[in-house]
Amino acid sequence: MASHSASHRQDPVQRALGGGWGTFLAAAARSPRDVGTLLPSGPELAQRLAAVVAGTGGTGRPAVVVEVGAGGGAVTTAIVREADQDAVVIAVEKDPALADRLRSRQLGVRVVTADAATLPAILADHGVDRADVIVSVLPWSLFGPRQQREFLTIFAAALQPDGVFTAAAYSVGYWTAAARRFRSELDRTFGEVLPTRTLWRHLPPAMTYVCRRPIVTDDGITADPNR
Repeated sequence: MASHSASHRQDPVQRALGGGWGTFLAAAARSPRDVGTLLPSGPELAQRLAAVVAGTGGTGRPAVVVEVGAGGGAVTTAIVREADQDAVVIAVEKDPALADRLRSRQLGVRVVTADAATLPAILADHGVDRADVIVSVLPWSLFGPRQQREFLTIFAAALQPDGVFTAAAYSVGYWTAAARRFRSELDRTFGEVLPTRTLWRHLPPAMTYVCRRPIVTDDGITADPNR
């Protein structure tokens, strides 16, 4: 691996985005509620989100990893490092310019320009039934109640029974009603919800949720009878 000891102090961000920070900022200006932040995920947060990818996949088949809200690829890069060589990695990004930028980086992932709500159709288009991992960098604290529930219902139904969903949350919104509602929706949608410690050095400070045991019936999400 090449040495970066002489790199400029902003190089980690530039490397994470493949030099496309301007594209990221332009997307944030166009659709602030979709992007949710003016700064991409830093290396430490990206690595924490990607950590659940290692060792996933069923016996005799490659793992299927989906990233929703891929942006310029800061987290995608970490996912590629953690995923097995034969894993199917699908990066979903709604903003066309960010998606094109991510494609140009040639990370070996399947980049799809689409709304994350269309995930079932995206999986079907790639010959996949369900994902082993769904990684989210969507701005959950900016979503209304209906949108939070809709997305989580779709994602849980798209997971393997032993699959894992992980999402980033930023400290600036920890105590808002939307953030508390998101945690409540996670508890409703998954049998296990594990919050991680806050990364205080990240800008802005952030933590993640790691969620397992999606609660799904033929009609979608249902309440856990043991609660």
